[in-house]
Amino acid sequence: MIEMITGPLRYISRIAAAFDVPTKFLVFVLSAVVFIIALLAFQKTKSNRFLFIALAFALFAAKWLLKILDIFLSPGIFLPDSSENVFELFILLALIIGIFKK
Repeated sequence: MIEMITGPLRYISRIAAAFDVPTKFLVFVLSAVVFIIALLAFQKTKSNRFLFIALAFALFAAKWLLKILDIFLSPGIFLPDSSENVFELFILLALIIGIFKK
């Protein structure tokens, strides 16, 4: 039963691993673009909501920049899961504040 579930997941995982490096670059570029858009929106409106959203995407872009640097600079894992979890916590907090702040 477990093999029926994990078999397709392993196949998908192998496909995803083949696209790992291009995916890292794509996610970094997209997060940097959204950060710039949010920063421009903040400059136009001076709304603190856009400031927190820009902060969230800046942290997101920084996280993925570190993952890209890991490809070229580190023989192992440059950004361990525990550090990545802290990044994601701050990203979520910034998004929550940006969305729900009045």
